[in-house]
Amino acid sequence: MGDEFEQILDKLGQFRGYQVLVFSLLQLSDVVTAWTMLLPIFISARPQWYCPNTADNSTNNNTVSVSPHIENGTLFDSMTYSDGAKDFINFTILHEMVQYKSQSLDSNMSQYYEAGGYIKGFCTSDGGICEGHTYSTDFTSVISEWNLLCSEKYIGTLITTIQMIGVLGGAIVIGQLGDTFGRKMIYFATIALNSVFGTVMAFASSWQLFAACRFMNGFCMGGLLNINYIWPMEFVGPRWRTFCGCVGLFQVGGMTLALLAYFIRDWRNLCLATSLPPLALMFTWWAIPESPRWLSMKNRFAEAEIILTKMAKWNKRPVPDFSKLRTFAETEKAKLGKMKSYSYWDLFRTPAMCKNMLIVMYAWFVCAAVFYGLNYNVKNLAGDRYLNMFLVSFIDMPAVWSTIFFNAWCGRRKTLFVSMLIAGLANFAVLFVDVAGKMEELSLLTKILALIGKFGISASWSVAYLYSAELFPTVVRNLAMGLASTTGRIGGIIAPQLVYMNNFSKPLPFIIFGCLGITSALANAFLPETRGKPLPDSVPLWKWKKSSAIKSNQDESEMPLSETGSISNGNCLLVEGNREISGSEVCPSLVEEQEPCLVEPSCTGDLDSEWVEQSH
Repeated sequence: MGDEFEQILDKLGQFRGYQVLVFSLLQLSDVVTAWTMLLPIFISARPQWYCPNTADNSTNNNTVSVSPHIENGTLFDSMTYSDGAKDFINFTILHEMVQYKSQSLDSNMSQYYEAGGYIKGFCTSDGGICEGHTYSTDFTSVISEWNLLCSEKYIGTLITTIQMIGVLGGAIVIGQLGDTFGRKMIYFATIALNSVFGTVMAFASSWQLFAACRFMNGFCMGGLLNINYIWPMEFVGPRWRTFCGCVGLFQVGGMTLALLAYFIRDWRNLCLATSLPPLALMFTWWAIPESPRWLSMKNRFAEAEIILTKMAKWNKRPVPDFSKLRTFAETEKAKLGKMKSYSYWDLFRTPAMCKNMLIVMYAWFVCAAVFYGLNYNVKNLAGDRYLNMFLVSFIDMPAVWSTIFFNAWCGRRKTLFVSMLIAGLANFAVLFVDVAGKMEELSLLTKILALIGKFGISASWSVAYLYSAELFPTVVRNLAMGLASTTGRIGGIIAPQLVYMNNFSKPLPFIIFGCLGITSALANAFLPETRGKPLPDSVPLWKWKKSSAIKSNQDESEMPLSETGSISNGNCLLVEGNREISGSEVCPSLVEEQEPCLVEPSCTGDLDSEWVEQSH
């Protein structure tokens, strides 16, 4: 924001008791976000299903029988079927039945007896389900509820895609509502509506109604992601914003969802368990204040002063001079009134900006597609799905925290390049496991490679938020981040479809994830480094002269800083949805043919530039 508001925050304490309380309470909604976004992993999972050991397609007396017998401690199938049954049976399922026999004796015997003499499920030649099919009692899902198998097995994936489309819509619409009606009202409204639609979903009588509820859940989460990222940032000083942007409870939400799903195996009850408890967050209404920045911009100075006074008391700091609030509001409105109107075309005005924009868009697309793809692909990993989900969520924590260190030590470009390359290579390596014919024997190795890939893509997305905001001039940064975020949402939309390709080839989703990660890493190598460089302010002039305060033989880290840790005497903007927030970096004067100047926030968060929603 403006220098006046930053001075007030500096006197109140940039991240002390009051801000820690507000930040902590707001992060609880990250758990709600994770529950809602990742819930399809369990409620749309396909349980094991079985067909009777005799099949009749109503025109031929075609039979399939399985006689289990033991050889050297291993259970085998002796399959016999009539000639007519060869066309009746889906031979993909037969192949799975052959693989199925090589499992351990105890596992197979229990499955045979649980199936009550049934064999593993298969589809008819016309895409129907065999008569008299039944499901394993291990868990229930929407698949078993509405028999979304065979010719309709795509519907489960389609519902998840519909949810992700809702996320895109919510990010656009609810972000605007947050600017109009305030952060607080929209924040609590989205939580309440998400619980309402989640509850309705638990009692859905058709998959169409269920899909509609999932769209609305995604819509609410798209808005909540936006607001819950920007709102805490408006309470803390610039030194702490990168830190606050990196930490969160989304990973904790993923881990707790795995625990809930483990103990609650019925999909309707699981929907209720993840929809009703978040209503408890409504009681934090009295503890979380409206953003004083937003209030000041709306000329509601009395309310802003009450909040800031309370902040001063909590932080045991003197009450600041509130006359600066009015100065801040008047200055910001005057700037907005004089600001030239820019369009998306300006992002591609020069070759350098065009290159950077295309690379950033692709990076966001890859981050979202691979991140959500690996999450939704948990159901296809060997072993316990609940443990797999816990591990896939847990690995995000060291990944995100490591970027704080590597951003400052290695710079943005190297960190993004290496993390994205790790994600790509780890996923692509699954291909070699498959080529060796060891997908079943080396299932643990496949799981480890998936976890390494998840580590890399989580780190990449964390870097991409900061890096993208630093690459573009102030006046178009809002547009650039909005466009990058949109491509990220599109990546999230196609992620379930990429996972669906597991039905055609088990390693295929990993191969696609790997190709996306590797190509994005190579493209990222062509981005300029931004560590230690001030942000550019205008378009289309993209070449800048180094500040006179920086000698040619000085290290870039020696540039003069203001008390807030930012380059002083300037104005930069930061993005949340379509919202612009002014900042306090300066860019040197325009001249010809020099290196582009981009700002460096420290690893603890000096950057007072655009803040975008955290898209996990």
